Amino acid sequence: MIVLGVDVGLRVCGYVVCEVKNLEVSLIKEGQLKPSPKQLLPQRLNYIFEGLEKEIKEYSPQAAVVEKLYSHYRHPTTLGLLAQARGVVVLLVQRFGINFFEYSPTRARKSFLGRGSANSLRVKKMAENIMARKFKSVHTADAFSLVIAFSHAQKFERIRARFKKN
Repeated sequence: MIVLGVDVGLRVCGYVVCEVKNLEVSLIKEGQLKPSPKQLLPQRLNYIFEGLEKEIKEYSPQAAVVEKLYSHYRHPTTLGLLAQARGVVVLLVQRFGINFFEYSPTRARKSFLGRGSANSLRVKKMAENIMARKFKSVHTADAFSLVIAFSHAQKFERIRARFKKN
């Protein structure tokens, strides 16, 4: 199964395209979309839309994974802006008929590192250790951790389905 993992952001939107077979995850492509901070919000959102649309058309993922929104109560404006960028990703997923999954940052990091409170630099180092290669940024590594969380959840669902049959 081909899976698109997206770490949504307006400054940097990191993504990975991976092949998932049970718990084996192979990285096919990683990338970042960096809209110009000088652009207006609609232009930045369109930049993200077009960049991810291109990747979806090229790789035809069957699933997409993004983080659930979280923001500190002191930063409601940031949450609103991030929600718009995330909405662009969700719209693309819907338009292309891709299965949509979302995990909290804590769940993704716990699945990936065993600790939900780990920071992005630790996620990046772990991703680099697993894949034996450097990742472009903490954003692409976060996207990769979402795909790992997805693979673990899918494996768990298959096991649970087996027990329900018996």
